[in-house]
Amino acid sequence: MTSGTIKIASQSPTDGWSPKQGEAFTGLLNSNDSLSQDEKERLRLETTRILSDCIDPNDGEDANTGLVIGYVQSGKTLSFTGLTALARDNKFQLVILLAGTTNNLVEQSYDRIRSDLEIDTNRQWKLFSTQQKGFQTGELERVQSELTKWQRGNSRARTVLIICMKQHQHLDNLARQLSKLDLKDVPTLIVDDEGDQAGINTKAKKDEESTTYARILSLRARFPKHSYVLYTATPQAPLLISRIDTLSPDFGMVLTPGEQYVGGQDFFSPAGQKKFIETILASEVPDPLNPPTKPPKSLLSALREFFVGVAIGLLEGQDRKGKNRSMMIHPAVPKSDHLMFMRWVKQAKEDWCAILDDPQHHRHQELLQEFRESTRSLLRTYNCEFTFEEIADCLLEAVESTAIQELNTRTKSRIPSIDWKGEYSWILIGGIGLDRGFTVEGLTVSYMPRSTGVGNADNIQQRARFFGYKRGYLGLCRIYLTTENIDAFTDYVRHEESIRTSIRKHLEEGRTLKDWRRTYFLDQKLKPTRSSVVLLEMYQSKGRGGWVAPVHPHEDSEMVAENRETANAILREFDLYEYAEPGWNEKQKIPAFSDSISLAEFLPYFGSLRYKWPDDNLEHSSLMLMLDRLVAQAPDTTCSFYAFSGPWSGVDAIRSLNKDQPAKIKNLFQGSNARTNYPGARALISQSEVTFQLHRYNLQTSDKRRMLRDVPVFAVHFPDQLIERVWIER
Repeated sequence: MTSGTIKIASQSPTDGWSPKQGEAFTGLLNSNDSLSQDEKERLRLETTRILSDCIDPNDGEDANTGLVIGYVQSGKTLSFTGLTALARDNKFQLVILLAGTTNNLVEQSYDRIRSDLEIDTNRQWKLFSTQQKGFQTGELERVQSELTKWQRGNSRARTVLIICMKQHQHLDNLARQLSKLDLKDVPTLIVDDEGDQAGINTKAKKDEESTTYARILSLRARFPKHSYVLYTATPQAPLLISRIDTLSPDFGMVLTPGEQYVGGQDFFSPAGQKKFIETILASEVPDPLNPPTKPPKSLLSALREFFVGVAIGLLEGQDRKGKNRSMMIHPAVPKSDHLMFMRWVKQAKEDWCAILDDPQHHRHQELLQEFRESTRSLLRTYNCEFTFEEIADCLLEAVESTAIQELNTRTKSRIPSIDWKGEYSWILIGGIGLDRGFTVEGLTVSYMPRSTGVGNADNIQQRARFFGYKRGYLGLCRIYLTTENIDAFTDYVRHEESIRTSIRKHLEEGRTLKDWRRTYFLDQKLKPTRSSVVLLEMYQSKGRGGWVAPVHPHEDSEMVAENRETANAILREFDLYEYAEPGWNEKQKIPAFSDSISLAEFLPYFGSLRYKWPDDNLEHSSLMLMLDRLVAQAPDTTCSFYAFSGPWSGVDAIRSLNKDQPAKIKNLFQGSNARTNYPGARALISQSEVTFQLHRYNLQTSDKRRMLRDVPVFAVHFPDQLIERVWIER
């Protein structure tokens, strides 16, 4: 089997086999005291479902690809650790974890999986990592020894677990070494953590293979019998690649976060923003051409709130319980910015320690008053039994004992790891080192003075290290963002929920991800992901308020007849009345009108409309998505409806088609007339709700040789505040 030639299974979710829970998975559940019984049961059900969609280890050669979607820092690591354990219980002999693109991510995953599976005291596993000296002959011999035990039916055979950096040299070395083994009858699970990053083919549009992608294909080709499962919180990239790509998912799962999870809805709803979000003014964002000489006021405010939270934690004894408090400062990528913020933070720490330690210092009372204001702000959202005087007595220790760490490769060739057990309180400063996948323990205060970059929605969301399991100390959390980032995160939260809801519903109906039609709500300023990986052709609605109408509603006489029946049904079923303003003439009167129709009741009629022309269909689909969403958010919302002339009203109106191929209708909307005070059909709208208009015309071809009778045209008007941009797969 050559690189890139992977046999893909055709199984659907309903065809899955039935994994059995054994010692490894049971041990993982029993050792995790932080989970409630309901959460343990949910983990069991979801993990079993994922593995049942993977290849059956007892069948012949086969391979497939899965996509597991969680939220940022919502427990994806526990899910794939559970999947690893359950795979062991069901005779998977080899598990490979592709654990990130930086050393700190790989080390984090290695330590976590080693701890969760209790590998130091559990003889069910043979653990290897490519980090230190790569994967060499000695490791290969030990892998072969365990696989031989499996082949002989030895009940003490251990599952081989290899942690590999998702980097082309590591992948190439691992693939070359494993090619020396006979893996034909070795059921294998490959887990790709942060599966939307690095491994996706970034040269797809050039019909070439990017290096890391090619290495992943080469690795997969070594295993005739395997499942490749991508885990991510941002699934846009793997869902927008070509369906025939071997990394395009066959099956999927949307994970349910635990009870203590705090995510986008908590922070970026209107109520959440008032409580937890602080604005960094544009004037406080460092200008690389004119670097500031002193720290912005918002940074000092964030530091004070963080230290107050640390002091409260010390008073509560959180440090003695093995917990952490941390602050994240996430400026732009250039390391010079990191150094600048590092100097500011260290200087503030040094100055404040000196002032707090000296009651006679001329700034002592002034600084205490500033901390008092920060405390008052935090206690609006956090229930605390301590007075400010008690907190103030602990402030010096809180500031003095906080460790400050720059997370980048400025001074070394590798991003440093954090010794969370060594210190209670941390301030971390960095760019990529604080990006996707890295867990910031006990994070309370985040400060992010940076732009949204090129506006890729998945990249923006991966910066949200402030999401996670923090319900117990949510009130201490504060997030400082630019207005641009606040808007981007707010929109992404809506975008995220629309994807998850659509995929979850699709999968619950027993269908596969291959046949899920890709649809996204996304703000005009954002893109789903990097364009280099997108091969599916996507339609984008215009993303702004105003009128939307089909361009070619007259194409196909059968569809015109069906739409005519829909129009007649609306006129029969809804309570409509004649409408006119003073001065309007007979031709300007609206024969049928209502401004109080239930949108939920109207939607099934509007949704049944059909169009031959692809772009009309796509526009109609985008309208339905937005309208469905409005109803879901406000079930009692109403709409306005105007029905204009047509044979049913006793008034025949004629419009001409232009000479385009295909032809378009000239002057769909009746114009205004100042003499009669008629504003024109375009102006007949509601300012606060959706407006529908039904126009029925006899259409004359441009050569005047043919007349198309009674063609219904439905136009829809969205106020600006209700419109959203929709991306739909063509």
